[in-house]
Amino acid sequence: MTWIDTDDTEADVHELAAELLAGSPETEVAWRSGQRYVARMTRAPLAHRPPRTAGERDVVAGADEYVLEADADGGLERVRMIATGEPLPVPGPGQLLVRSEAVTVHFRDVLIALGIYPTDDGSVPRLGSDVGGVVLAVGEGVREFREGDRVVSVVPDGTGTMTSAALVAADLTVRLPDGLPMLEVTASVLTYLTAWHALHDLARLHEGETVLVHSAAGGTGLAAIEVARLLGATVIGTAGTEAKRRYLREHGVAHVFDSRTLDFAGQVREVTGGRGVDVVLNSLTGAAMRASLDLLAPTGRFVEIGKRDLYDGARIGLDAFRHGITYAALDLVLTATEQRAVFRAALHKVVTELEAARLPLLPSSVVPLPEAVEAFKQLASGEHIGRLVLEFPPKGHRLRVHAPNRENVVRPGGAYIVTGGTRGLGLEAIRWLAAHGAGRVVVGGRGELSPQANEVVRATTEAGCVVEVVRGDITEPDTARRLVAAAGEDLRGILHTAVVLDDTPISGLTAAKLERVWHPKVTGLRNLHEASEGHALDWFVVFSSMSAMLGNAGQANYAAAGAWVDAFAKWRHDQGRPALSVDWGAWGEAGRATHFAARGFDTIATADGFATLEALLRHQRVNTGVFDYQPDTLFHAFPHAAENPLLAELNSGTATAVDEAPAFKVHAEKPGPARTQLVQDAVVHILAALLGTQPAAVPAHAKFTDLGLDSLLAVALTRRLQADLDLALTAADVWAHPSPAELATHLDSTIGG
Repeated sequence: MTWIDTDDTEADVHELAAELLAGSPETEVAWRSGQRYVARMTRAPLAHRPPRTAGERDVVAGADEYVLEADADGGLERVRMIATGEPLPVPGPGQLLVRSEAVTVHFRDVLIALGIYPTDDGSVPRLGSDVGGVVLAVGEGVREFREGDRVVSVVPDGTGTMTSAALVAADLTVRLPDGLPMLEVTASVLTYLTAWHALHDLARLHEGETVLVHSAAGGTGLAAIEVARLLGATVIGTAGTEAKRRYLREHGVAHVFDSRTLDFAGQVREVTGGRGVDVVLNSLTGAAMRASLDLLAPTGRFVEIGKRDLYDGARIGLDAFRHGITYAALDLVLTATEQRAVFRAALHKVVTELEAARLPLLPSSVVPLPEAVEAFKQLASGEHIGRLVLEFPPKGHRLRVHAPNRENVVRPGGAYIVTGGTRGLGLEAIRWLAAHGAGRVVVGGRGELSPQANEVVRATTEAGCVVEVVRGDITEPDTARRLVAAAGEDLRGILHTAVVLDDTPISGLTAAKLERVWHPKVTGLRNLHEASEGHALDWFVVFSSMSAMLGNAGQANYAAAGAWVDAFAKWRHDQGRPALSVDWGAWGEAGRATHFAARGFDTIATADGFATLEALLRHQRVNTGVFDYQPDTLFHAFPHAAENPLLAELNSGTATAVDEAPAFKVHAEKPGPARTQLVQDAVVHILAALLGTQPAAVPAHAKFTDLGLDSLLAVALTRRLQADLDLALTAADVWAHPSPAELATHLDSTIGG
């Protein structure tokens, strides 16, 4: 055991303890007399924490606010904790502010994180639909809750709950029953509410009836089983793996079938004596959904809890409803909005049954919030049984988060430095900064301002942005220091666009030619880096060139300088300081490469270039190449680029020639074995890429499950096939034709003549 006795504050002790223990959650802080804090560490000190990466910071739970967010570009790996940089929100009338302790990860959250959650208006909801925690503040008009109450709330409107403190509606909140654990109750309430509303309110399931529950080993499926039992109904289930089916049988579901083939339809008819079922709780799509609809007995009810078929506009013939069949699509957001009383009744009914133990707490796995990405991956894999719940860190615990996301990368009123700002792209950068609200732009340049530059400065100043020109050579340290001093304490960003070109074949390269190009870009960058020490910058950008990525026989000096600043950006990023190096292609409207358009190149428009820069800054990229990919022109002008590993696959010919693209070849081929083989080859190649192996290692007749395809990869396979072959299919089609050869035959049959 190690003790640290210090006169510093509690936060300082936590910082020191975190450094010694690499952020051990086993660090405790106790109050001592004399205004002194002690950190007690219950295991031996470890090495120092790894350095923060750019845009990261440490926060203290209970003192600083943060949120778990999905990336706009999608991807489970990109889900991350972000500091809000804002004070606690104030609850409005009818609201509560809850300090989060637990939030359930629903499959909806996985779809949001992947960027494929469907909505009517294209808006993306925030992560989290429920929360368990302690009431911090009570809004006007709320009488049934007070500060300190332990509660569970559901938030179906998309405002999100995966945040350190959540605003919730008081009328959709319940006090945690005595004796029930917060984590397990939080994981159960909304899931049971969904199942109760689906089976009791919409399906009107009653004693003696039979319900078919698809995906029965998932959270909602398990809840549906228990609700059906409470209502006196018999359950038939489906699940996607044998392990899940075995689990359901062990927990009392007599009949469990495979949801990844259509065989379940005949099996359900057999065990029901041909009658079918009274209710279907459906989450399957495509052919499996239609097969399930056909399983309903007269006056049966079909409740859809998935969204894909609804948003894809799947068609169903009216003949499916000729025996008094009812179809209902569950939408909890609409229910909470349009039928608030129904929603609240379901919520309170669920909590009452949980408290009375007539509904058991659902099986759940607890994942610490910093490991949220692993929870998302686990749920996406389709292997998990039950619920996954994120546990928030206790008050006083330190955790590492990303800096706040800023929709606008230019702070209103902030100060910015632009080197090389008296001409070309530097002038365009001044316009861009001023248009986005910068209060002050300090421009670095060596010579007198041109008439064009004077006009830009005048117009920018009249628009309310102060422009100050600092003349000098950026290769001199004093110039960088004067630029930073002129920007003052409000300095938020540095954009280094200064460049000198001295093109020559490598055989003619001399030390003087190298230095002339090297120093403005490289030495200037180092000077700016050193001069801005101590300033809390939002971003630090250097404009590099595609020559640094692809090389250029006539610009070896320029390519070398660009490669150095690319590496410098990575180094600076590793020190925990913001950095971005952009390897631009030719800009066509400003700068030194406007002549490229006359040579047949597509060039970057100024507006597009700065929009791209904003996106790169928002996503905290470190080094990115941005240029139009025109293989015919590029490889003619730069033959060596064809040998660059970055472009090797693109230059193979399969992705560049229209008449060699998979969709063209397939649709141009006549029906027959040759076309089927083309489709099969495409399926195998795409599947191999997704599985990270070679096509030769993917047997065409092997089952997808044996090859390692899971639910998430099935969605990815579907999307790739849709794009590459220009065909319509769903993930359900993949499972219904469960091998590359079978799927290829099915896809080929949909093409026609």
